Amino acid sequence: MEPWHQNEAFRSMEPAKQKMIEQLAASLQGKKLTEALPLLMQWKQTMQRENIQFTEEENQILTEIFSAQLSPQQKRQFEFIKNSSFHKNLNRK
Repeated sequence: MEPWHQNEAFRSMEPAKQKMIEQLAASLQGKKLTEALPLLMQWKQTMQRENIQFTEEENQILTEIFSAQLSPQQKRQFEFIKNSSFHKNLNRK
């Protein structure tokens, strides 16, 4: 998979969305899953307040950014969460 910032879907996004994703990626850098999840939820709330919505393809980029920050064990935990109602609630528009 190509780096997220080179992904065509990312490059074709509105500049405001690109900036928000870049800020999210920077804030997740080096964080453990337990530290990253609250940041991700806070970021999602900000998106809702500002009425910024992402397409399915853009959501895939967000998932790629988030999971790239995780260790193999944390990725397994994230996959479990992703398949739970927590993740469905997170991606609700």
